[in-house]
Amino acid sequence: MHENPFATSRVLVVEDSGNIRQLLEQRLASQFVSVSACSMIGRAGRSLKTGEYDVLIWDVGNSKTEQSKGIEVLHLLSRLSCKTYVIVIADPETESFSQYQFRANAHRTLTRPVTDDQIHEAVSLALRHRLAPLKGETQPELIVPLELEGMLGISLPMQEVFKRILEAASEDISVLITGETGTGKDMVASAIHRRSRRRNGPYVAVNTGAMPRELIASELFGHEKGAFTGAMESYKGRFEEAHGGTIFLDEISTIDDKAQVSLLRVLENKTFRRVGGGKDICADVRIIAATNENLEQAVQEKRFREDLFYRLDVFHIHVPALRERPGAIALLTNHFVPHFNAVYKKSVRAVAPQTWTMLRSYSWPGNVRELKNVIQRAVLMAPGEELTPDLLPLRIRTAANSEGDDRRQTLTVHPGMSLNAVERELIRMTLVATQGNKKEAAQKLAISRRTLYDKLKKHRLG
Repeated sequence: MHENPFATSRVLVVEDSGNIRQLLEQRLASQFVSVSACSMIGRAGRSLKTGEYDVLIWDVGNSKTEQSKGIEVLHLLSRLSCKTYVIVIADPETESFSQYQFRANAHRTLTRPVTDDQIHEAVSLALRHRLAPLKGETQPELIVPLELEGMLGISLPMQEVFKRILEAASEDISVLITGETGTGKDMVASAIHRRSRRRNGPYVAVNTGAMPRELIASELFGHEKGAFTGAMESYKGRFEEAHGGTIFLDEISTIDDKAQVSLLRVLENKTFRRVGGGKDICADVRIIAATNENLEQAVQEKRFREDLFYRLDVFHIHVPALRERPGAIALLTNHFVPHFNAVYKKSVRAVAPQTWTMLRSYSWPGNVRELKNVIQRAVLMAPGEELTPDLLPLRIRTAANSEGDDRRQTLTVHPGMSLNAVERELIRMTLVATQGNKKEAAQKLAISRRTLYDKLKKHRLG
């Protein structure tokens, strides 16, 4: 007879209706799991702090007071390193400034509408995850957080990025990060280092694109006295500084042929030589590189060594552009506003509806960096508690006004486009037209909301 691994496990459900408790009692009865319930999360705080429950599932309602209290409880659990596994059921379209906070402090978030099977699966997985360390088992799946080293990742594309970060951090291999300017490639690199076994070693970030090409090799690998005109003394390069840790090479496509050869040697032999030197120096360094260019195209054009490309591209992470995850605009704005409120001692409490429209309509060529700068300026200049359209830069207001019927643009289908590509573009355009309102988008597409969520997941649209 096999021992039931879930026997004596305790689950707490916080909800108004009682439906989830009834569901779990029915589904988990054979496994002797105790299911308790209460209607307010504040009442459960004391029991949660003592680790009385293995799993908490909180069905977040519309009450701002209850949301605020819940955030306090979840923050406390996080600070206490409580072992309770937290599942939050939330409305993906809520736009309160606190929305990201309870998501960030949960292990898993389910977005409405949710099915009975999804709830049961989430709780079963949570129990296995909670008990795995006690049983000495391997965890059944990688648990992907919703906030990682300062980055927010509720959208499906960013959840995939977070998953790749955690996978990369677990191995001591080279990583190539690609993505447009401003997407946060530097934050991805830093997150990999902080989560890796090298986290106690140095982290050295180098923007090779900001250096004169003729000095890149010297800057990276150092030089000996007299190696070239002006080399009055020996210089320890960035690779020596990064010994035992990680070096992040941003804009890797800009390095010259000489530096490419030296970098290839480091990757192949774990050694390098200073410019003008004859002594091999050991390089105990993990290399993470990033580019906003198409490196494969650079290889074809003979601007980048093919062998170096393959050595760098052992593990690849692509960071999506902000326009590819429109749902993230509200999430990031709700994150940036409280941050800059604290920095500038402001008290912005709301974003005007027209401001939301303009933020969502803009294409954000500068990605998250540009959005952060726009919100920083708006909060700094805000005279009251609301971010009004006049606080946005002219380019954003002009883009929104000149779009006119742009949101009702026709879908262009090119010869050779797959049905998947056509469907993805149609859904993306519909979300833009409805300003991210998924209920309205589903109606316009003549599909159910659940079908839309399935397709968003399939096409990795936020």
